[in-house]
Amino acid sequence: MCQAFCGYDVTIEGGTITRLKGDPTDPQSKGYACFKGLKHLDLYSSDRRLLGPLRQRNGAFISDSSEMLLNEAGTRLAAIIREHGPESVGFFIGTQALFNTTAPPMIGGFAAALGTPRVFTTMTIDQSAKWIGEFRLGRWGAGPQPFDTSDVWMFIGSNPVNSMVAGGGSNQFAFTQGIVRLKLAKARGMKIIVIDPRKTETASFADIHLQLRPGTDAFLAAALLHTIISEGWHDATFCADYANGLKALQKAVSHFSAETVEPIVNVPAKQIRTAARIFAEEARSGMAGTGTGPNMARHSNLAEHLYQAINVICGRFPRAGEAVNGHTILRPRAEVTADVILDKREWETGPASLRKGLGRIKGTMMSAELAHEILDPGNRRMRALVCVGGNPAVALPNQALAEKALSALDLLVVIDPVMSATAKLADYIFPPRLHFERTDSTQYLEGMFQYPFAHATMPMVEPPTGSDVVEDWYVLLRLAEKVGVKIPFGSKFLSDTAGVTTLGLLRLLAENSAVSFDAILDHEGAIKPDIPPAYIGDRQSNTRFELLPSDVNDELQRAGSQYQRQPSDNDFLLIVRRNKDLMNSSGSQLSATIKKHGSNKAFLHPDDMEQLGIEPGMEIELKNSVGSVRCPAAMDPALKRGIVSVSHGWSGNRLNPFEATNALVDDEREIETINAMPVMTGIRVSISQSGPTKTPAKPTP
Repeated sequence: MCQAFCGYDVTIEGGTITRLKGDPTDPQSKGYACFKGLKHLDLYSSDRRLLGPLRQRNGAFISDSSEMLLNEAGTRLAAIIREHGPESVGFFIGTQALFNTTAPPMIGGFAAALGTPRVFTTMTIDQSAKWIGEFRLGRWGAGPQPFDTSDVWMFIGSNPVNSMVAGGGSNQFAFTQGIVRLKLAKARGMKIIVIDPRKTETASFADIHLQLRPGTDAFLAAALLHTIISEGWHDATFCADYANGLKALQKAVSHFSAETVEPIVNVPAKQIRTAARIFAEEARSGMAGTGTGPNMARHSNLAEHLYQAINVICGRFPRAGEAVNGHTILRPRAEVTADVILDKREWETGPASLRKGLGRIKGTMMSAELAHEILDPGNRRMRALVCVGGNPAVALPNQALAEKALSALDLLVVIDPVMSATAKLADYIFPPRLHFERTDSTQYLEGMFQYPFAHATMPMVEPPTGSDVVEDWYVLLRLAEKVGVKIPFGSKFLSDTAGVTTLGLLRLLAENSAVSFDAILDHEGAIKPDIPPAYIGDRQSNTRFELLPSDVNDELQRAGSQYQRQPSDNDFLLIVRRNKDLMNSSGSQLSATIKKHGSNKAFLHPDDMEQLGIEPGMEIELKNSVGSVRCPAAMDPALKRGIVSVSHGWSGNRLNPFEATNALVDDEREIETINAMPVMTGIRVSISQSGPTKTPAKPTP
């Protein structure tokens, strides 16, 4: 049996998936299959997969039926709410939950029904600066320009060849067939600009690669803005019509010429000017977009704002009368207009965190504050957490503090198919059905498609015989039933699981979709609907982008007066790197990953390894005032000296399978004011051999 699912051809024999490959008839992927998805097939039969729920008692995990443990967990949750109120409960939405269409609205509905503001997501771990940028600068109602018809693209701290996600402004879009798409783009004349401390797989396609010093994005972005404006390469007409503060921005960045920032960013001024010219003067379309890199580095909120401002001053947005870039298929079709949307700064009002009084962004609290919400000494602390599709123990800053906090909860419920670092600390673990075992659709991720595209499918296979795995939504709804609240979901309120099915929930979410859910479900494979093209409507308001709000100006002035010192003595700068076989910690326990990579490696320039007396494969220790991690060393001659590069989310320490680079992240110092975002890349560390070691030599920056 073969059936297409989101770009895969799935071969099933005897009720078991035996092969995945790209589906050449799929309109979105054109035969490309995600390497992470291909590797993920290993989990279905892995001995690391959990096949039934577990409860933890005195450090030991005991199995029981899902119904028994859901009753227990729900009873304990209800007791906590009765004694401490609904705000004592929190929810953590992990990246994997976002690939399960019914999970996010069920979590959000549960939190709303309880009346707790404590909803946390991985977005505020690594990319909340994008949201802050939208709120402070404004966003374009008609969305980003399309990649496939643009003249230029600037990838900033983004490696879509590995991550398969790229950015245009603050917008993220799926970047399937990364190598093929970049080759085709260059063949038709697109210029590729990459800004990254490492020569990534994407950087190998660049016409120009600005290999900046980690943590200096704000200075480089300011220099690009200064060059573009002073040379008159900006779109003066668009700025006059749609932007406030151009002159103020020009004055503010006047201190950041390419020559001035050259010693700070460690990029020749000539390269900075060339990149500005290619993007702003020589091209007429195409956007600058960031990945997690600058959003996890120093001055992240400022850097994101300035990079987004480059798109604004260059007028890089689709205009009235142009075709809409992307369509909603399983959602209602909405009219878009050539307007700037200025949303209220949500973090300035409403519920605030206990430690720093920080507000929320898009209905979610700042994840960097999660541990402190639990460990707060007052009686308003968070006492219960439901974690879906995430692994905060290896994602939150300061791993030791995160583990302490998660262990201090009165109740931790985790939905996870493996014994992750977070699941190991849980009171209850409920393993879910995996993606080919459940009904699902592409609705939740529609905003990431740049073409009309939709798919819905029934389960391909059943879970293993004798297993007791349940849907994510089922766990949440059963807990809500025990607590006694009704979850708003679509047009209904759900009080119990009677008669509720995944298919029914997907239909509820797609009640007013542009194309009927059943038509998409009945279609064999993915569908590129034959619908009339949508066009951007005329401007409806006088709203304008705010290029230099007062708080952004303050941040720019502070950064300019106190830029970070260069690494000194035995310091290195630790940067993170994407691994194409993993998505954060997901996939690190698969046998295919272990066979290919062994463990998470620390990459260094060969000359630094020689000075340190380190051979490839030798275990080294990275250490700072917060913690330490151990990894086997590996060579990367494309790195600049004084840099060490390690993937986040998984371990290089054979004695500690859950150790991760978040053990080195300081959540007390050098944090952003709005979102408490710490420095998670460009971290200063010392390096030594794990065993007897020579005195390390000073690296050359």
